[in-house]
Amino acid sequence: MELTPEQEAYLKKLADPKYYGEQDENGVDFSLLDRLMEMPVAERIAMGGRARRSALRVRAIGAAGHERRI
Repeated sequence: MELTPEQEAYLKKLADPKYYGEQDENGVDFSLLDRLMEMPVAERIAMGGRARRSALRVRAIGAAGHERRI
């Protein structure tokens, strides 16, 4: 199968380790948004809950470490 020059350029861009998805001028990654929108609502809510619990856990660990240094 022969690729067009545009397809070759796109594949080369994807292979770059510094490449981080399709982004708009504000840095919003459309590939992540697309993936989220494909998920059922309940799954998105569950993922948000897991992220929240993880963030709170990191916050608590940081606070505990800060208390030990004081």
